[in-house]
Amino acid sequence: MLVPVALIAFLASVSHASIRRAMVQRACQPNVLVDDFRPRTASMYRQQPLQIVQGGVSVPTYCDQGLGFNGCNKTLNLLGGDYGDSGAAEVMTEGRLTLTAQDLNAINAHLEDAARPNSSETINYWFTKFNWENDFDLTVYSGFEMEIIAPAGSDFNITLTQWIPSTNTRGIDSKYRLLSSYITPNGKPQTLRIMWQDYSTNLLGQPFDLTNLKDLTLVNLAPIGAVFTFTKLTLLGTCSNSPDVATGGVAAAAGSTAPGAPVATAGSVGAGSGGAPSAGAAAKSGSGRNDFGLLAMVLAAFYLV
Repeated sequence: MLVPVALIAFLASVSHASIRRAMVQRACQPNVLVDDFRPRTASMYRQQPLQIVQGGVSVPTYCDQGLGFNGCNKTLNLLGGDYGDSGAAEVMTEGRLTLTAQDLNAINAHLEDAARPNSSETINYWFTKFNWENDFDLTVYSGFEMEIIAPAGSDFNITLTQWIPSTNTRGIDSKYRLLSSYITPNGKPQTLRIMWQDYSTNLLGQPFDLTNLKDLTLVNLAPIGAVFTFTKLTLLGTCSNSPDVATGGVAAAAGSTAPGAPVATAGSVGAGSGGAPSAGAAAKSGSGRNDFGLLAMVLAAFYLV
């Protein structure tokens, strides 16, 4: 029996679409573990130089003065990026990293003012990089996730810092977003999920270049004395079947913060910005299987005729 031309065309189109969809799914970027704070090995430390070149000028890092975590001997995460802080009293033990908010306004108040226009004075900060160099491409990922324990009533700002490769200098920070605009801290384990779309513009309202990241920074942890605990840091990929984790809280009003928490510019974040993938995305992940099922039924019907 001859196979109708229309049937052949239909089967070819279904098979081609299914193969193309499968190839796209295989090409997606999976989640990448940044740190689970396992015991550090000798290779997870790196010496920071006393001088670095920025804008063609040699400037001191001040690591020899004990400013920042571990001074000049930087602790690295699993991707080789280093941590740093000022007034965040960083302590790493097996399985966790704790930050204790301190008041170092006298040192940090106007630190790198040019990079953070229209923001309030800095009291303390903590950052993580995703490579040793000050230049990381975030566009292959969709966001960042932190497993966190934050005291009830606490807060901090989240920002991305810009790197300008052509001048080897820091650019304008992304807009600042509050922890409390993603979750309501309650002193229990929660998952903080931030998406890069929330940081697409800088503090001047201009596009933020996600291809040239310096680091991800937490600014003005508050209140003073509050202890924040982190147990896992993850770069979120682009695969639709990536593990789904609830954000653990309700989005707060735009610009809201805990009583007495000093903050910089804070923008609003929609309630769904840190949520799970949409039902549409979940449906797409199974569409390839549906196409193959349809193909099987058509073939079965053909052979029964």
